[in-house]
Amino acid sequence: MKIWRSLPLPKYLLVFAPAALIMHFGHYAGPVTQFIVAAVAILGLVVVIGAATEEVAMRVGDVWGGLLNATFGNVTELIIALLALKKGSYKVVRASLTGSILGNLLLLLGLSMFAGGVRHKTQTFSRTGAAASVQMLALCLFALVIPTVADKVFYGGVHGNVQHDRLVEHLSLAVAILLLVAYGLNLVFSLWTHSFTFRSTDAAHSEEPQWSFKAAIIVLLGTVVVVALCSDVFVAALDDMIKVAKVPISEMFLGVVVVAIVGNAAEGSVAVIAATKNKMELAFQVAMSSALQIALMVSPVLVIVSAIISPNNPMTLAFSAFELLGLWAGVLISAFALNDGESNWFEGALMVIVYIAFAIVFWFHP
Repeated sequence: MKIWRSLPLPKYLLVFAPAALIMHFGHYAGPVTQFIVAAVAILGLVVVIGAATEEVAMRVGDVWGGLLNATFGNVTELIIALLALKKGSYKVVRASLTGSILGNLLLLLGLSMFAGGVRHKTQTFSRTGAAASVQMLALCLFALVIPTVADKVFYGGVHGNVQHDRLVEHLSLAVAILLLVAYGLNLVFSLWTHSFTFRSTDAAHSEEPQWSFKAAIIVLLGTVVVVALCSDVFVAALDDMIKVAKVPISEMFLGVVVVAIVGNAAEGSVAVIAATKNKMELAFQVAMSSALQIALMVSPVLVIVSAIISPNNPMTLAFSAFELLGLWAGVLISAFALNDGESNWFEGALMVIVYIAFAIVFWFHP
């Protein structure tokens, strides 16, 4: 009961989890209804994941805490992407990767700055750590450009030629492996050799954990299992919406906005709540760690898994031109916003506005 009372109000959305499973396995509703109920259920579940990881983060510090929040928050994203990958929805998966990075850099970071800035005039975080994170993200996005450039420059983006397809597939696999290596090096840099670079600049906080460490771990693992089940319902309903119900929403918008927001809701809630408590360093670490994980770990893992389960038609890293524009815009805008190591509500509001502008464009994307 103590754990239940300590959870934020969205905990009541948990009642949608059994409803989603019953609808799916009992075939009691159409794909649109199942999609909405499963999405709401996942939002409730990720709130629990966020609360449990925050309890763990209080014991391990901001850098490790940010990494743990991002990791368990991205579990939902990874599960949804793997299930969509299995169904061959490569366009939705690539779009969700774009949306996750954009969402973390513009929406999540912007909401955190805004929510924290409303209550605290100016908030600070490690300027050096921010510069290192943005530089890392810029380098990995440059790597992601390589398969797309090869696709557009060598063959004009026209698919069907065996030589063309194999080139893009091999380049994507090579880049995926290199990104995983870069992610490993990033962990060594941020958690061990240069952990002092990311040391918190927040004022001392007296907040104490409300759960036991064992309870937090048990709740975390148990919730992840339920998230996996609800994600299966979510992806199946999404697939039926596109292929059977013919819902007039582009796959690009579903992936970039809807799937990405649902998949990243866990770390989003943690970052915003942390910012309102004047723990901007933790909020920043959650947003940047999540963006880096999507680019450096989740994307490569999906490419490698795709090559294993579907060697004749694997997923590639050939993004559309507008997706790449969005990614680079996200990196540049966040770099400018984080440059001075300070944040306020106005900067946050502007970042959210830019994200909404991109969401509108993706809504009209053919």
